[in-house]
Amino acid sequence: MNILIDIGHPAQANFFKNIIGILTKKGYTIIITSINRGKLPEILEKEFPNYQIKIIGKHKSSKCSIFFEANLLRFFQQLNYVIGKKIDLAISCGGFITGAVFKYILLKPNIQFDDDPERVKNVFLEKLTSTELFFPPIIKADGKVKIMNALKEWAYLSSTYFTPNIDALLQYKINPKEYIFIREVSTGSLNYTDQKSNLIASISHLLPKNFKILLSLEDKSTINLYPKDWILLQEPVNDIHSLIYYSKLLISSGDSMAREGAMLGVPSIYCGIRDMAANKAMIDKGMLFHVYINDVPELINKITNDELLIENQENFRNKLKEEWIDVPEFICNIIEKYKK
Repeated sequence: MNILIDIGHPAQANFFKNIIGILTKKGYTIIITSINRGKLPEILEKEFPNYQIKIIGKHKSSKCSIFFEANLLRFFQQLNYVIGKKIDLAISCGGFITGAVFKYILLKPNIQFDDDPERVKNVFLEKLTSTELFFPPIIKADGKVKIMNALKEWAYLSSTYFTPNIDALLQYKINPKEYIFIREVSTGSLNYTDQKSNLIASISHLLPKNFKILLSLEDKSTINLYPKDWILLQEPVNDIHSLIYYSKLLISSGDSMAREGAMLGVPSIYCGIRDMAANKAMIDKGMLFHVYINDVPELINKITNDELLIENQENFRNKLKEEWIDVPEFICNIIEKYKK
């Protein structure tokens, strides 16, 4: 059985990594398609060196590029690539372009995953173009939406699949829990067009001086806005989740890495503008905090001075493992159904 997996974002590469490995061991042939977006092609080459990868379309972080190049034009480019190929099923995250190609042109099943019900237009298109559409338990199931009992990031952050490696810290000469991990996203995507750029840079002078800072900066052209003693990470980062795991806390202006930090049992501060149900799932568990940027320094001080009651890291992760499903196993079981 030949399966096409469409990856449109670095976080999706993480989501599919273990799934692809399991499917390959089961004898499935995997074809990966993606898009020319930032460092994504390089990340895929590093993560999937033994797989056929086809880059289709562009995403230049402008509204015009997103609409025309990443959606409209990419539909025809994706169709041109897959037509005539013996592909039995497609899988994607929010991939309504791939879904449209398979459902309406190739008449083949496609499975889609999403965790962003706030993007109403996207969800509408996903419902139209998917054979099956899965969300975490942050919305109610209906005639089209089915529930996957875990957040998407758990597919690669569960202790079944992720074991932190303390040696990842050696390159940066840092010690466990003696540094802060910061993620500053670009505001070029549709999700963040209304968000002020370089949010964390605006309060950088207020961060504690007794902690080293690891900086994951999406738009590196703005590096001069940040303190010179901060350690800039260069993508693709080797074992980034171990770097997050051993940090004292995480601060992110983007939602994905804020949730990742929380699932790793690291107190995580999200200072972006998006009010998301997926974030609330982790906020309710006491490991993720959503505050305005001006309130971040005070919250950092409370966390670093151990003034807040934060659950033990491994106890927290063990509770998540008991509550949530094994996501790769769940998805592979879905695919097995189509094979039969």
